[in-house]
Amino acid sequence: MFFGTAQARERAEVFGGLAAMVRAGVSMGESLTALAGDMRPSRMQAALLRVGHEVSGGRTFSTCLQEHPEIFSSLTVAMLQVGERGGGLEQALRGIADYHERDFELRSLLQRELTYPIILFAAILFIPLIGRLIVVWVTETLLAALLAGAAALLLYALVFGVPGVLVYLLIRNARQSTAGRLRLDRIKLRLPLVGKVLRKLALARFCRALASLYSAGVLMGTSLRLAGQASGNEVVARELGGGAGAVEAGAGLAEALGKSSVMPNTVLQMLRTGEHTGEVDAMAHNVADHLEVEAQTAIKQMAVTVTPVSVVIAGVIVALMLLSFYGGLYSF
Repeated sequence: MFFGTAQARERAEVFGGLAAMVRAGVSMGESLTALAGDMRPSRMQAALLRVGHEVSGGRTFSTCLQEHPEIFSSLTVAMLQVGERGGGLEQALRGIADYHERDFELRSLLQRELTYPIILFAAILFIPLIGRLIVVWVTETLLAALLAGAAALLLYALVFGVPGVLVYLLIRNARQSTAGRLRLDRIKLRLPLVGKVLRKLALARFCRALASLYSAGVLMGTSLRLAGQASGNEVVARELGGGAGAVEAGAGLAEALGKSSVMPNTVLQMLRTGEHTGEVDAMAHNVADHLEVEAQTAIKQMAVTVTPVSVVIAGVIVALMLLSFYGGLYSF
C-alpha cells in the first residue's frame, strides 16, 4: 500500500490487540505470541515473536522493544516505560494504538485522494505511446508497431528513468545526514500545493504525538523531543522539538513553541488557554484534533486542484492523438 498505510494499520492493530488482551488478564508474553501467530510473515511478526519470548523470560516489554528501533519508535518505548513504571500499561497500550490509528486515518486519506491523480499522470505518460503503437499497427504492420514501441520505451527510460534514478540516489544520499534531511525537508515545505499539505501533516503528527506522550505521563521536555521526531519532518522537529530546552528551563509550552516559525497562532493561543486552566493534556488533544482536520482539508484541496488539471491534460493529449490518427488515415 502507498504512503505507509499498511504499517500504520498494522501497528494500530497490534497495540490495540495487546491492550485488549492485557485487560482480559492475559500475560504480555502470551499476548505477543498469540498476536504474532495470527500475522502474515513479516519483520513485525518476527520481532513480536522474539519480544514475546524475551518478555516471558522476565525482561520488560519496553526494554525489548528498544532493540528493534526500525519497527518500534522512541515514542512507543517512552509511553510504555511510563506505563510500566506507573502501573498503567493497558492505558499506555491503548494510547499507542489510538496514536497509530489516527496516523493510519491521515495516511489513508492521503492515499485515497491522490491515487486517482497518480493514475491520471501515469496515463498521460503512456497514452501517447499506446496511441502511437495503434496508429503504426493500423497503417503499417504489427512488427513495425512492436519496434516503434521498443524505441519509445527506450526513449522513456532515457528521458524519465535515468533522471529519476539519479534524483532518487541524490535524495537517499542526502537523507543519510541530519543536514541533508534538513535541506530536503525545507525544500518539500516550499513546494507548491504539496508543501502546504506536508506542513499540515507534520504539525498534526507532532501535536498528536505530544498529546499522547504528555497524557501518558512523559515529561514535557522529553515529549517535545520525541514528538519532533514523530513529525517526520526535520524542520518541524528542529523548530518545535528544540523548545524542550526552554520548557526544561521553566518556560511555558506556548512560549517555547511560539519561538518557532511553523506553529500557527491559533494553536499557540489554545495551548496558552490550556496552561492557564491547568488542562494542558486535554487542550493538547484538542489541538491535535484541530490540526488533523486542517491536514485533511489541505489534502482534499490539493486533490481537488490536481485532479481537474490532470483530466484536462489527458483530454488534450487524447484529442491531439485522434486528430493525428484521422488526419494521417485520410490524407492522400
